[in-house]
Order: sequence, then structure tokens, then C-alpha cells
Amino acid sequence: MVHVIKHFLHRCTIYQSIYRNIYTSSVKDFRYNKMAVATGDRVLVHLKNKESESFRLGNFTECIIDYIEPENIDGICQGLVELKDNKLYISQTTSSTNKSNIKMIHPSFCPIHNLTDEIKTSIPSDVLSRGIDCGAAVILESGDGKIFLTRRGDHLRTFPGIWVPPGGHIEKNETLHDAGLRELQEETGLTITTNMCQNQTVDMLLVWESVFPPKLTLGVPKRHHAVVYLHAKLKPNFTVDKLMSTVNIDPSEVGACAWFDKTMVEYIVSAKEDGAVKNLPENVLSKTFSAICLDDSKKQYNTMLPFCDLLKTAGDDKDEKGRVSTGTKYALQEWLHKST
Repeated sequence: MVHVIKHFLHRCTIYQSIYRNIYTSSVKDFRYNKMAVATGDRVLVHLKNKESESFRLGNFTECIIDYIEPENIDGICQGLVELKDNKLYISQTTSSTNKSNIKMIHPSFCPIHNLTDEIKTSIPSDVLSRGIDCGAAVILESGDGKIFLTRRGDHLRTFPGIWVPPGGHIEKNETLHDAGLRELQEETGLTITTNMCQNQTVDMLLVWESVFPPKLTLGVPKRHHAVVYLHAKLKPNFTVDKLMSTVNIDPSEVGACAWFDKTMVEYIVSAKEDGAVKNLPENVLSKTFSAICLDDSKKQYNTMLPFCDLLKTAGDDKDEKGRVSTGTKYALQEWLHKST
């Protein structure tokens, strides 16, 4: 009888081991396939520099600017950017005079640029496996020369309460301008087509290497993007007054929106990330600006907001809500440069 019981227990142990191996393998396969599908659904960055023979998938911990131009100055370089076959190809330019060159930038405090081996080991494996995402954001310029920005919802996980142009992810088979204009419509209700734009085009303005959190002092990197800033300059008849009647902001994405004239943009750009606000008239800090916000019931209302909030910068121990994102300031600076 004892022999029979021992034999029975031995068989149970074998079956249990087999079941555990099958279950574990199935879970691993499920997790892998799920990750693969998720990765396949995202448009990811592929990189190539003068040392590489072909494009390859960018790694999450790989700094785009440093890879494209190791000897870059102040985190700025020129490169070639193309969205093709649901991949964003970024490569080193062959000539500084190439008309297809696009400026690419990251700040001195870029978390990926400043990663140490010790910090890399603390990044979760599911984050490390993400690769480098890409997105499109539209600097929309009205026919009367004003720039449209939105304030991200306070409830969002990344960059809550920060002012940015409308934008987001790129869906399969979209062009960059298709993605940017779709996100603009989804977030704000503004339906803009290339036929409404001067020369019927939406131009590439800048590529910004974006990381969240924006500084290592705020936590280890969770997201790494190449954000392609686009410029949509509308024809003269599409003024702010004409466009405002169709604004219908999405409360799941946006908390407020506003239009800014060139002088206000210059003030915003002057707020440097080192905290020094330069060349501002004394009355600027007390100014207000007109905005559309949402009340507690998610209904839109017109109000005035303090302009000084826009001049805040990313803090070392706390990110400041109400500021304009660093990448947006660089894109606006490029817009100012090209509009002169």
C-alpha cells in the first residue's frame, strides 16, 4: 500500500512539473506576443549614421542626437527624417547644405543623454523594450498670424498641465501631416486640411528628442520619443475669429487652449530653462491672456489666465504645471526664425 501511494505521489509530481512548464511557457509566449503586437502597432524610430551600413531599430536608452552627430554642439544637429513603411527613419545628413535637412534638438538636461549605467539598470524591462516612439505635433498658425497651443489635461500620466501644440501618436499608414491634423481635430475639434494652408502644405519644422520625466532628478525615463513638429500656416481668410467658433476641446486630452500673437510667443521663448527670463518689459509678468477652459462639468468657458505661468520652466524636484514645454519653446523659436 505504501508503495502504491509513493508511486501515485511521484506521478503527481511529474504531472505538476509538466503542467508548470507548459503554463509558464504559455504565459511567456502570451506576454511576448502581446508585447510584439503592441510594438507592431506603434511607429518606431530607426537610426542610421555614417558609421552604420543600414538603418536599425533605435534602443530606448539610445540618445538620438548623440547617435546621429556624436560631435553635436549644444544638443543640436542636422539630419534627414522620413516616415516610410510605418517607420520613422532618422539619418545623418550627407551635406550641411542639403535642403532636406531638418534641425534636431535635445536639451542639455536630456535624461537619455545623461544616463549612467547605474540608472539604466533601474529602468524596468518593459520600458527598455519599448524602443523609441515617435509622434507629430502641429504648430497651427492662423491667417492673422497667431499660434494655437493647448494645455494638457491635469489627469494625464505624461506632462500633465503643460502647454503644447496639438499632437500625438502616428497611426499605421499615416503621413506625418495626416497624423498631426488628425490629432488636432480629435483634441480641439478644429478640422484643418492642406487646402486651407498656404501652398497647400504642412511643413516639417523641427525634431525634438522628448523624454518623460523631463529630468533625471524627477525620476528614471519612462517614455522616449522623437516628436516631429510641423507648421501649418493657414490662408489669410482663416482668422482666429473664424476658427474659434468650431473649437470643441476633448476633456480626456485637453484642459485649455489659447491663441498667441508673435510678441507673446517671443516672451514665451525668452523663458530659458536655466530659469533666467530675459529682455521682458516689467508689465509682462502681470499680463493675462484669453483662453478657453473647462469647468467641473467639462463645459467650455472663456476666461483670462496669468501669462506668467507660461514662463515657468521644468523644475529639478517638481515639474511646473502651466509652463510651455521645452520642446515647444524650441519649435516656436524655429518658427520665429523662419517667419522673419
